[in-house]
Amino acid sequence: MARLAPLPIGAAPELKETFEKMQASGHYVPNSQLILQRKPAIVKALRALNAAVFDPQGEVGVGFKRLLAYVASRTHGCHY
Repeated sequence: MARLAPLPIGAAPELKETFEKMQASGHYVPNSQLILQRKPAIVKALRALNAAVFDPQGEVGVGFKRLLAYVASRTHGCHY
């Protein structure tokens, strides 16, 4: 059982637009980010880290990075 429940989108006004754009582009907002919106700076930092990891200008292609992320997640029972 989670110790903190995910907050609804819009609970942190500065993140509402970010989450709505994610949904509009066909993605879901992970519960981890809905929980962490209690500290919006952490969500912003995680999104910046994600953008840096999946930077298309990197040496490893984005498709391969996504495949690795998928395999690692599934191997550990994560459905993200």
